[in-house]
Amino acid sequence: MAMIGFDAVTVSRMEKNLQNEHFMSRQFSQSERRLIASRSGKRAAETAAANFAAKEALSKALGCGIFKLNLQEISVLRRESGEPYFEFSGLLKEKMESVHLCAQLSLSHENGMAFAMVLLQDDSGLF
Repeated sequence: MAMIGFDAVTVSRMEKNLQNEHFMSRQFSQSERRLIASRSGKRAAETAAANFAAKEALSKALGCGIFKLNLQEISVLRRESGEPYFEFSGLLKEKMESVHLCAQLSLSHENGMAFAMVLLQDDSGLF
C-alpha cells in the first residue's frame, strides 16, 4: 500500500517568521533550525517553507492532519547530495516502525512557493 501527500507554502510566509523564536522552536527541530540558520537570505526562507510543506504533506499522507503530529518529532534534513529526507523521533518514530512505513520526500521551490510531495510505503517486504 502507498499513500501520498502534497503541500505548498509561500516563502514570504516563512520569511516573516524566521526571526520569531517561539514560532521556529514550535515548528522545527533543533537540527532543522541549524540547517535553516546555515542558509543565507532568501535560501533560509525557502528551506523553512519547504520543510514546513514537507510536514504538512506528511500529515496528509498519514491522514491525520498537522495538528495531530508533534512537529518536534519530524526533522526534514538534507544529505550531502542535497537530497531531502525525514528523520523521525519519539512516538512518531515508534509508530512508523510498528506499522512498517517508510517515507520518501521530494521538495522544490519556484516563484515564491515551496512544494513538498511525500510517498509513504510499506517497508516490511510483504508487498
